[in-house]
Amino acid sequence: MKKVGIIGAGISGLTTAKAFLNKGYAVTIIEKAASIGGVWEKSRSYLGVTTQTTRDEYAYSDFPMPAHYPLWPSGAQVQAYLESYAAAFDISRHIRFNTQVTDLRYEHGRWLMRINNVDNTNAGTLTFDFVAICTGTFHKPYVPEYPGAQQFVEAGGSILHSSQVKNESLLKNKAVAVVGFAKSATDIATLAADLGTSCTLLYRKAQWKVPRFFGNKVNLKYLLFSRFSEAFFNGPEKPLFEKILHSIGKPLVWGQWRALEALLKMQFKLKACNMIPDHKIEDQISCALGIAPEGFYEKVRTGKIAAKCTVIDHFDGKKVVLKNGETLTPDLIIYGTGFSQSLPFLEERYRNLVVDESGRYQLYRNIVNPDIPQLGFVGFNSSLFSTLTSEVAAHWLVAYASGTIKLPTSERIRQDITFMDNWRRSRVSASVFSGTCVAPFNFKHIDQLMNDMGLPTRISRSPLQFFKPINPGDYRRLLQIKTTPPRVKSAVHEMEAEAF
Repeated sequence: MKKVGIIGAGISGLTTAKAFLNKGYAVTIIEKAASIGGVWEKSRSYLGVTTQTTRDEYAYSDFPMPAHYPLWPSGAQVQAYLESYAAAFDISRHIRFNTQVTDLRYEHGRWLMRINNVDNTNAGTLTFDFVAICTGTFHKPYVPEYPGAQQFVEAGGSILHSSQVKNESLLKNKAVAVVGFAKSATDIATLAADLGTSCTLLYRKAQWKVPRFFGNKVNLKYLLFSRFSEAFFNGPEKPLFEKILHSIGKPLVWGQWRALEALLKMQFKLKACNMIPDHKIEDQISCALGIAPEGFYEKVRTGKIAAKCTVIDHFDGKKVVLKNGETLTPDLIIYGTGFSQSLPFLEERYRNLVVDESGRYQLYRNIVNPDIPQLGFVGFNSSLFSTLTSEVAAHWLVAYASGTIKLPTSERIRQDITFMDNWRRSRVSASVFSGTCVAPFNFKHIDQLMNDMGLPTRISRSPLQFFKPINPGDYRRLLQIKTTPPRVKSAVHEMEAEAF
């Protein structure tokens, strides 16, 4: 396999391209936007967006973010970082911008990729030996539909998705209603409370949010981004220490989570905001965990943000009728309702293997399906430090495409996919992003991929490593270690044979 097609030039697509190029493959990246960045590309980033993860953790292993960046870089800074990464590793010249994949099908041992220009003019068909889909979990903005929405617009109202909020003028002197409780919704509500004439936040249920600094002193990475913190989550597979912790150590685990909840209630004054979640925090921490925007809870508490735990029922002209019977007359409604995952271009027989009837992805290690030949996914393993998990997954996929990775039989892989799918269904936080989130078990996921490649999982065996926050720089050395894993045809080649 020599010609590789990569769909998407965001965080996952860029690191995948670099990994394949380093092994001598001919790479073509197809990107529908006009520039690099994926979710960070300026056409998709909303006003004031920043990372959830701190600067030094939200970086590739061999390309640190600039030291002058703030601890939580802006969307524009992340895009500039990604452009610098692409330039430094000579990736940019392999990208076809303003190009969209309309059809991807497998014929006679190769993938045929039909592409269009963004103006919908046909650009032809490309042929590849291997394809990596790197469109990630933020593929298409999700805008819920309610009766009468068109009449609301015709009456002079505006409806936007959060990704369309690009400048302050959209919010200034407007009565704004924001729908949702995820990061984008609360970020924009916090801005609208200062810029608009009024701001109402509509949400189904209160969610736990975390501060950048716990107790206004301790950086969140020390409490959430270490192997020690990860051990307090009840995972599907446990080493000895975790088995003990979640059996005779259960009172300690319970007390740790209740103490954290108490700290958040006190720091954010959640009772005064009437925003105490009715679920345990350990049941929520995943890729959907949000950092509280500075000033958000204070604005709720003082009424600058009118927070209502209800949803839209329907529109009646310029009026918005809520489920609780109240009505609003906003000038602008902003849906901070996230994105949906979709593979509209993949031929149906394979799309149905990857995505089941409930919309959940069926992938081994969140990267491959044993019944689909010469195809892989990177970025479908979202985590609390997605840049690194995507990078390690890209290395794993190159080893898989090269046939130099030791994997179980296809049947064992199918069993693993079923096991993980059943486990995710039993855990709410593990089911977010259609089952493509590996958090909170970020380290365990990376360890699995490193073990598959025959690479060590830690830079040191010191006990202190257990408490140390993630450091992508450690993996620069680990990923460069030369190994001689057996060339395992029973993994890749058996899968491809069974696909027919």
